[in-house]
Amino acid sequence: MDSLEFSHLHGGYDTQQIFKDLNLNLPKGAFIALTGPNGSGKSTLLKFIYKHLKPSEGKVLVEGKNVANFTQKELAKHLGFVAQNGKLDYAFSVREAVSMGRYAYDGEDNLHTIEQAIVECDIEHLKDKLVTELSGGELQRVLLARALCQQGKLLLLDEPVNHLDVKHQRSIMELLCRLVEKGYTVVCVLHDLLLVQIYSQIALVLQKGSVVAYGPTQTVLTEKLLQEVYDIQAHQVYDPTLDRMLWLPTYKVSSS
Repeated sequence: MDSLEFSHLHGGYDTQQIFKDLNLNLPKGAFIALTGPNGSGKSTLLKFIYKHLKPSEGKVLVEGKNVANFTQKELAKHLGFVAQNGKLDYAFSVREAVSMGRYAYDGEDNLHTIEQAIVECDIEHLKDKLVTELSGGELQRVLLARALCQQGKLLLLDEPVNHLDVKHQRSIMELLCRLVEKGYTVVCVLHDLLLVQIYSQIALVLQKGSVVAYGPTQTVLTEKLLQEVYDIQAHQVYDPTLDRMLWLPTYKVSSS
């Protein structure tokens, strides 16, 4: 059974219909990068999955079940969501913030689950610190640990490394890859095509609410697609560590 299925999905916002008859199956246990130009529908698609938006027609299935039939608490037991530029404004400790992921279990404070999420996200040294004192990279790990506390195997992330420096970007992305190795399905909105190529196994490219490419990342991203979707010229470079070719935008800088 697929992790996610979109069946004849129509919908968007009051003033704009984004998706029209979207049909798509996403597999379990993979790192799926959701990418495309601004306004292509990436974040909107996530909103249909966690019920922030309701389709005008069609349905979204998680583990074969229509999300429309889930209460928010029930859905929270199947998937975790980490928002773009997520933040916590109140002075909770890191452990308190992580434990909020247990809300779907009627406040059951499962110590083992909380501690396991803290260890998984490598924030043991931070658990007594206030979230208002954390760096951006540290906070992202806390928000991810909170999502893991929900104990669903599907993780949705909207630009999780946005505004992070290179070191913290790599740290978060490597953590997500380890979770995939442990059986999680990661659906991650990414703008950075280099990160898409390095870390994802499957790429889903959207443009104006339509799927223009879907499949193994190294097959999907081509010179033709980058030209047609992003209107950029690109060239390939060999990365000796990864032992494969990567696409990079071709820049033309004036000498004057």
